[in-house]
Amino acid sequence: MDKMEERRVIQSKTKLLVQRGIGAVVVLLALSLFGVLLWGSVRYFGMRPVVVQELGEPLPEVSAFCRFGDAEYVAAPEKALRLGWHRLAVSRNGRLRTVYLLVRDTAAPAAIGRELTVSTKVSPSPDKLIERLRDADDRVRVSYLEQPDFGTVGDYPVTVLLEDSSGNQSSVDSLLHIRVTVDFVTVEAGGEAPAPEDFLSDDYAAEAISEITDDMLHTPGDHPVTLTVEGREYASVLRVVDTVPPKASAQTILREPDELIEPEDFLAFTEDETALTASYVNAPDPKSRAFQEIQIRVTDAGGNHTDVTAGLLLTHATPVEIEARTAPLTPAECLAGTEYTDAVLVKEFIPSETGTFAVTLQVDGTPELAIVAVHDTTPPVLTAGTVSGYLAHPLEAKDVCTVSDVSPVEVRYIDPVDWDLLGEQTVGIAATDASGNEARASVVLRLRADTEPPVLYGVKTRYFYLDDPISYLTGVAARDAADGELPIAVDTSEVDTTRAGSYFVRYTATDAAGNTASARALIVLQNSKVSTEKLDRYVQRIIRDIFTDDMTLGDKVFAIYDYVYTHVRYSARSDKTDWRREALRAIQKGKGDCFTSNSLARALLEQTDAEVISMQRTGYNTHHYWLLVNVGTGWYHFDATNSREHHYKCCMWTDRQCSVKGAFWRYEKSICPEVATERFDRAAAAAVEADWVAQHRADNGDD
Repeated sequence: MDKMEERRVIQSKTKLLVQRGIGAVVVLLALSLFGVLLWGSVRYFGMRPVVVQELGEPLPEVSAFCRFGDAEYVAAPEKALRLGWHRLAVSRNGRLRTVYLLVRDTAAPAAIGRELTVSTKVSPSPDKLIERLRDADDRVRVSYLEQPDFGTVGDYPVTVLLEDSSGNQSSVDSLLHIRVTVDFVTVEAGGEAPAPEDFLSDDYAAEAISEITDDMLHTPGDHPVTLTVEGREYASVLRVVDTVPPKASAQTILREPDELIEPEDFLAFTEDETALTASYVNAPDPKSRAFQEIQIRVTDAGGNHTDVTAGLLLTHATPVEIEARTAPLTPAECLAGTEYTDAVLVKEFIPSETGTFAVTLQVDGTPELAIVAVHDTTPPVLTAGTVSGYLAHPLEAKDVCTVSDVSPVEVRYIDPVDWDLLGEQTVGIAATDASGNEARASVVLRLRADTEPPVLYGVKTRYFYLDDPISYLTGVAARDAADGELPIAVDTSEVDTTRAGSYFVRYTATDAAGNTASARALIVLQNSKVSTEKLDRYVQRIIRDIFTDDMTLGDKVFAIYDYVYTHVRYSARSDKTDWRREALRAIQKGKGDCFTSNSLARALLEQTDAEVISMQRTGYNTHHYWLLVNVGTGWYHFDATNSREHHYKCCMWTDRQCSVKGAFWRYEKSICPEVATERFDRAAAAAVEADWVAQHRADNGDD
């Protein structure tokens, strides 16, 4: 190659290298520019312009359109978006951007097949054979794959087609019953026979129906019934059910020791609509000569049963018959015609109930058995006279007379009573005892209009703390001579519960006749000089000292009583407007009057599960304060005052126990809960508490 050719080759290669270098630089510059533009787009835009979602889904979070940065919808749609494209405005870093949301529907509708029974006169639409239809699109077309022959009786499997507006399809299998008659009619045993139309599935006319006998109506089970409609016979079923247990009562019987005894022998009364059988729950012991309690089970044809208790005595003794009474049985009545020196009843027996009873006597040192048959042939003692009442206020028959008998008595009016008749009218009444003995009398009813207003009780000045709820009606009651207890309306419009002060409230009660009673009282709201937290600190110290872990609630009540009674010396002075202050004074000073002592008792009792009500004496020339306490067995009086006036320790007392001091604990009973009549029993209270604790643990799933 000559030099000229070599130079040309070199120049050509050089030119190619230069061109390639320039191309590489251009590509590098383009890539750099693309990177800069891409970085800028991500930095300044960071947007995903299109998002696709399924119909029915909620609007996507704005982050679905923005990869990062702060963004929000400018105006988010308030309603669910329909199918198609939706243009949305997004604000990102203060700049508005337009994005698009494509809503599509790719899910087929879904439903559950429904079994349906119709008559030949009905052509149900396919939607009647499905339920729980679910689809995001509310435009679902429901159709039959193959329409049944609606006019022909039979059972037809049916396929229902579902298709939404996007063309998504599914199918549901159902079952269609076409009937002239219903499958069955259910009646309770002993009820009336159903009418023919009850067996028909529509307003057909039955030309004939097979006989429904009384025996069928008293026999539980399915009984076939045939009906003729438009010249053709159709079948149905009379289903007789027995869901009511039988009624039964049992009696005590006497039998010779070797005599066969059937369960039916003990039954005094049975009643049911179906056949009954009797069986032993516990069979008699043929070797026992003691009185036996026998359980008899009476079962009807429906399987319902009733258990009754009977008595049995296997003896050769002859019963002694006496009339029912409330006076105790005497040994002489049991041993008539028998020679003896000394005889006593081992246990007192009062023959107030009818029946046959075994009574044990000790006759001249030897135990003997007597059989006493108690009969009641004496009618009740019924006394009636003139009774006053109010128009339109019916009185029960038992309230217009006095009646006495050894057994429970039912009193009723014989004649109709006109409770809207002003003046006097004479009506007959009858009293019937448990043995069916009856007495009759006449009563004069004197009815008058109710013109007397009710009477309000317990309306007085009351003191409350600003941080405590105000119980306006506690201790307040309204009674009316005609209507009894009445509701009370309280006007509290003048009370400002946010500020201390004295405010008037008005109590109003109106009876059925429109008579109204009204009274005003002061409600005094004050800031307590002693906070709840401060008093609680002192109270908790005492609780720790006087309570032990093994104490019942009743034990705690008595421990509180003993503490207050022994630690608060009586001093006739207290601030009766601030019970918290007096409770703290009792702790710190150890003295005070009845209000002071029982304020401390209240503070301690409120730390337990006992219910507490503050009481104030009424109808007396001096004041006295105490408490009512309930630990689950009823309300009792609780007065921890240790006064020179008396030495009684009134802890959980009844009204009768409190009467030992005359009117000392007198109170208005109509505005207080009823006080227990039985003396307080710690064991009974402990049992109630144990039951409550067990139930509480069971309710909370505790072991």
